[in-house]
Amino acid sequence: MLSLRKVLAVAAASAVAVVGSIAVTGQASAAAGCRVDYTVTNQWQGGFGADVRVTNLGDPITGWDVRFSFGAGQRVSQLWNGSVTQSGAEVSVRNAGWNGALGTNGTTSFGFNGAFTGTNPAPSAFTLNGVACTGAVTPSGSPTTSPSATPSQSPRPTTTPTSGPVTGSAAQLVADLGKGWNLGNQLEANINGMPSETAWGNPVVTSALIDRVKAAGFRTIRIPVSYLGKIGSAPSYTVDAAWLSRIQEVVDLAYDRGLHVIINMHGDGYKSVAGSWLICDASGQDTIKDKYQKVWQQVASRFSGYGGRLILESMNENFDGQYGAPTQPCYSNINAYNQVFVDTVRRTGGNNTSRWLLVPGWNTNIDYTTGSYGFVVPTDQYRSSAIPSSERRLMISAHFYDPWDFTGTESGAITQWGPNATDAARKSTWGQQDFMDAQLKKMHDTFTVNGYPVFIGEYGSIDKTSSDPSNNRYRADYARTLVATAKKYGAATAYWDNGHNGQYGFALFDRSSATVTQQGIIDAIMGS
Repeated sequence: MLSLRKVLAVAAASAVAVVGSIAVTGQASAAAGCRVDYTVTNQWQGGFGADVRVTNLGDPITGWDVRFSFGAGQRVSQLWNGSVTQSGAEVSVRNAGWNGALGTNGTTSFGFNGAFTGTNPAPSAFTLNGVACTGAVTPSGSPTTSPSATPSQSPRPTTTPTSGPVTGSAAQLVADLGKGWNLGNQLEANINGMPSETAWGNPVVTSALIDRVKAAGFRTIRIPVSYLGKIGSAPSYTVDAAWLSRIQEVVDLAYDRGLHVIINMHGDGYKSVAGSWLICDASGQDTIKDKYQKVWQQVASRFSGYGGRLILESMNENFDGQYGAPTQPCYSNINAYNQVFVDTVRRTGGNNTSRWLLVPGWNTNIDYTTGSYGFVVPTDQYRSSAIPSSERRLMISAHFYDPWDFTGTESGAITQWGPNATDAARKSTWGQQDFMDAQLKKMHDTFTVNGYPVFIGEYGSIDKTSSDPSNNRYRADYARTLVATAKKYGAATAYWDNGHNGQYGFALFDRSSATVTQQGIIDAIMGS
């Protein structure tokens, strides 16, 4: 889907609100206690990323203020999941508007990027609402007693990324991917070509949201990513370290919960996006390919140790911007991008030599990928020798939004779809279930039977209930039929969610409250 069609709100691009320090207290007679786990997630020259997980061992609280001191002059430069003030070495982090409630044994977390000079020791002490975080519970207003045994922290949902070759057949991969969901309008969002997680009106991605998505039954999260103005100048084209670290942190929110994760290069190939550069009919293709190679080398290297649940996707809906038949040499350049991607990722080593890689054809369009329009599956000459010669490690990406007058046109004219439609005037004259079946069969017959699994990386339909109160029934029918048809033909799927609820929105969840907003559509996707 064209990126700008996904933009339904624009907000100031800031992940951190710096406010005055105001202590937040719990109930006056509440038992108090806490535990903090501070982890430096990555470190580079002069900078670092950190994750801070706080466990409340006392009575429930409705707001939190975590304080600590740096011991070597470190400074917080960017923080998410809260707001920060820093005075000298003293740091205070308060909850965001949506994550202040913290029950007994409940956990919350925030992350940040920081700067340091020389050494980077971890803070030695933390407080939660003024109470020292020792791992024990201290009843307020009562004499101090010997602490009880420290409760063990809930483990991370999975182990750290595995080493060794990725295993599993194409059929097993599709089965493992299950039903997927897109974290749209987040890491591909930008203002004037500068990526920012909150640029298009969504809040910072949280663990609570990913927990809710997983609880709803989704097993895969596709994370669209734009790089744009976060890429430095030639010849190194260095990706901004803080941005790359934030991408990894969001990936980890899903990967650590046992989900499959797919990340791609999203808005960099849209002519309509300021700062786009991966343009197939632009001049200077050698420079474009060099830049593309350098960026993917950095991204792939960052994730080379992750296990088989991580999949890298070369790009998103790349074409010349004209919704007609593919043109040459533009299609040849798209094929070349895919080949550069595969070769580059494989050469970074580690699990990248054997992981599954995802590549699209022209605009991820089924007709232009399966037909005789010029799509070429990349060669995979640098893959691990441990992979049996009969097995593939390449997947083919396609998107499905037909008929667009039902799924995406922002009007109230076409609001119904499928055999259950009750008003012929509100139903499109094409693109019904027989067409859907035929399109997915094309992907099956061209790729699946030849060992290349198919991933329908985006599908869905916008909310038109303001024009037709029955619209959600047909949105659910559409999703149910797409997922069932894809399964019939051995393909996996991921619903497009842009985070927008209400008129013309695709959202299934409220990202601020981490709650479900379209249970009926989710039930349809899950086959309920």
